[in-house]
Amino acid sequence: MANHLSTNPPRDSTSPPASSLRSGPPATPDVDHKAAKRARRKYRWKIVLGLVWPYALQALDATIIASALPWVARDFNKISQQNWIVSAFNLTSAAFIPFWAQMADVFGRYAAIIAAVFLMLIGSALCTGAPTSAYGLLLLGRGFQGVASAGLNVVVRTILADRVTLQENAKNWAIFTLVGGISYALGPVIGGYLTRANWRWCFGINLPVGAAALLAIFTILRKELLGPQPIPELDETADTGHFTKIAARLKTVDVGGQAFFLMGFGLIILALTWGGVTYPWNSAAVISSLLIGGFLFLSKRISRQRPMIPWALLTNRDIGLIFYIECATGMAMFAVLYFCNVYFIAVKGNSPDEAGLQLLFFAPGMGVGVYLCAFMCNRWPRMTFPPLFLGTITEAIGIGVLTWALFKEQSPPIFGAMAMVGAGMGLRFMVAPLHCIGIFKAHRASVIGLIAIAVPLGGTIGLTIMSTIFNNVSELDAKDGDFSRLRDQPAGVGEQAIYKAKMGVVWAFVSITPLMVLSWILCFFLGNVKLADGGGNGQDAVYAKPYLWCLWQDRQAAKSIEDPRLGSSHSRIELNSTRSKAARFECANPPSRRD
Repeated sequence: MANHLSTNPPRDSTSPPASSLRSGPPATPDVDHKAAKRARRKYRWKIVLGLVWPYALQALDATIIASALPWVARDFNKISQQNWIVSAFNLTSAAFIPFWAQMADVFGRYAAIIAAVFLMLIGSALCTGAPTSAYGLLLLGRGFQGVASAGLNVVVRTILADRVTLQENAKNWAIFTLVGGISYALGPVIGGYLTRANWRWCFGINLPVGAAALLAIFTILRKELLGPQPIPELDETADTGHFTKIAARLKTVDVGGQAFFLMGFGLIILALTWGGVTYPWNSAAVISSLLIGGFLFLSKRISRQRPMIPWALLTNRDIGLIFYIECATGMAMFAVLYFCNVYFIAVKGNSPDEAGLQLLFFAPGMGVGVYLCAFMCNRWPRMTFPPLFLGTITEAIGIGVLTWALFKEQSPPIFGAMAMVGAGMGLRFMVAPLHCIGIFKAHRASVIGLIAIAVPLGGTIGLTIMSTIFNNVSELDAKDGDFSRLRDQPAGVGEQAIYKAKMGVVWAFVSITPLMVLSWILCFFLGNVKLADGGGNGQDAVYAKPYLWCLWQDRQAAKSIEDPRLGSSHSRIELNSTRSKAARFECANPPSRRD
């Protein structure tokens, strides 16, 4: 087995040399190893100091509204439509990720990330100043925030993958996974305390944070980030250094695909939001939105421009499996951070800041998961499959236990289950893009963009499903939907309303539990990427077939060699050994280049 795992296949002829992926000065025979190591460390800390603010900003903005959501919806008199405050953000943050991946190549990393921060400031200002009579203006601001969050998410991930080896990327991404996890977990806590003053501060806090992000990017990273990248359709190459004019490069942007994706996805989410609440599921409004949305979503394949995401990525088995698994991650994360918050406010009667504090149990689990994932990727066994498999089953069990604990109203199991879900997410946050980059190194920005779509997309779909279930079971409307006032109702009426709210939360979690189990089942069909060691020896190995199948083949081959019924013929053993090696190479042989 050891030989099987350490076998490195020949590098594909189209892959860039390992030296070109390392950061720091160009490798020459007289470069000292310690000097190169210091250069890599210096580059890493520049990246960390320059990008930590913008990345924390987009992560914080995804969950800071969780504690304030009931109060925002109450002031706008939109209790039954409060999920749109979240969906407007998640919808645009998912739909515009491929767009930003292309912008990072067309205009360069620096221009793209600066534009994203500016857009975040505009969206935050709109949300902060939106009058309570203009619900649409609030949603517009949330939409701008989502577009900006998509840009910050994908551009930061792309920068982390630039100029470094796959293992260096794993180290860099481990730091930002921890930053993102802490920001996600602290969002409801910070939002709860800000809501005590005024919920508008949940949006206004982005203004100074965004200004700090702009300053850090300008002073630290302006000269470090890659500029416009070569576009094959325009016969541009890095060797010639010749790039066409901006107008010609903009023509390669997949505007049609982006428009189809956004409209199709929006109609699907609209149908799921309407179904069973605003209109019956069999109504023309719901059915037509689903059909038209699905058609537009699939119609993005007809675009004649450079596609947002190459079709080869979409048809790869591992990419598709990882995409669904990351969607499940988004469902679980937003379920815990939003609906556990609803439980603590509506059922337990906590204030916004108290409810936010209860969600802090999610953070330690996330930290443990990130540490374990970093250890498995960088130390032992330096593979992507183990943390993916372990994280998925941990998350599925955590959601199941959390559903039971919410029904029983048992606080210790609730806190433990939240930590378990956080650990499962931490195990997968870093390794999912790493796994896909290992398969498609030539399409780093597109791969990162595609995988980055999954979490907000899954969160949007999950919250839409859960909100629909919650609204139908709890029967809350604009008159009695203020969770903080459920206990102010007459005796008997208030208790019944609280019980319905609890069962609404419980059944909302039940609705996503099968999706969590499905994500674990799909892990059995994943391949594997084995990372090269940190000393620059060897190269990354890609297991194209399902990794568990490869392990079973290896085990069967070993049994065949050791079977005493085969006799002691030396030639027979050599034949079986040759077959075993062939099977190993077939499993670990990287797939043909899908450019």
